[in-house]
Amino acid sequence: MNYRKLLVEYGIKLLNKNLVAGTSGNLSIRGEDEDSFYITPSGIDYLKMREEDIVKINSKGESSNMNTKPSSEWRMHIEIYKNYPNYNAVVHTHSTIATAFAVSNKKIPLILIEMIPFLGGEIDVAPYAKAGSKRLAQNIIPFLKHANSCLMANHGVVCCGKDLESAFLSAEYVEDAAKIYYYSLNIGNPNIISI
Repeated sequence: MNYRKLLVEYGIKLLNKNLVAGTSGNLSIRGEDEDSFYITPSGIDYLKMREEDIVKINSKGESSNMNTKPSSEWRMHIEIYKNYPNYNAVVHTHSTIATAFAVSNKKIPLILIEMIPFLGGEIDVAPYAKAGSKRLAQNIIPFLKHANSCLMANHGVVCCGKDLESAFLSAEYVEDAAKIYYYSLNIGNPNIISI
C-alpha cells in the first residue's frame, strides 16, 4: 500500500470538503510495522503537498526525513494508536460548525440515528490543552472509548477509523451532525435519541 499517496489524496479531500482552512488539520496512517506511522507534514498547503513531503515517524516522533517536519500534532496521533490498536488512521479537522461547538465547550448529543453506526454515539468535548502538547494527546484518550470521534475544546475535531476512508467518513459525519444540531437549536428544542 502506498501510504504517502493515500495521505496526499485525502489531504486534498479534506480541503475540498471544507473540513480545514489553510494548512490546519492533519492526517495519519499506522504503517507496516508496530513502530511506523505516516503523517502529513507541518505547514505545507494540501494542494502543494507531494508524496515525498509525507513524514514517516516512529512512536517517539523521530524521522529520517530531514526535509519536512511531521505535523505538530504527532503526539496526539501516536497516543491514539498506542491506546486503541483497532484504529489504523486518524483525521484531525477544524471543520467550522463542529469547532464552534468545541469553542463553546458543548458536546453534540445523539440526534441522528446514523451517529450510532458511523460515530459510536454522541460526540463529547475533551478539555483544552495547548496544541501539539502531550497533555492534549492524553486529554482526548478517554473520550474515544465509546465513540470514534471527539471535539477538542477551543481547537477542533479528531476522528479515528480502521482505515483512512472510515476515519475521513467519520469527520464528515461529525460536521454534518454539528450543522444539523446547530440549525435545530435555532429552530427550537432538538429531540435527543435515547438508546
